[in-house]
Amino acid sequence: MIEIYGKSTCNWCDRAREVCEQYSLTYKYKSVDDRFDGEAHMSSLKEKATKDDITITTVPAIWWNDKFIGGFNELVTEIENTRNFGDGAF
Repeated sequence: MIEIYGKSTCNWCDRAREVCEQYSLTYKYKSVDDRFDGEAHMSSLKEKATKDDITITTVPAIWWNDKFIGGFNELVTEIENTRNFGDGAF
């Protein structure tokens, strides 16, 4: 499962969702600036970053199978470098 934390005005966040859809990958998108759930998503993002001992300065922030992979470029690299799209099999 892919978790994408992003903002509504972020083109890279949109592209990350598009590439997941292009490859039929299951993902959850969590908008940190959502009017209703943004605060909860931001809290979740901070909690995940603290747990993984990383600093998040930009979005999208993407986790794949509970492993932080980075942003859009890292997502594309992960897809390209794994035969089964991130399941760990090469």
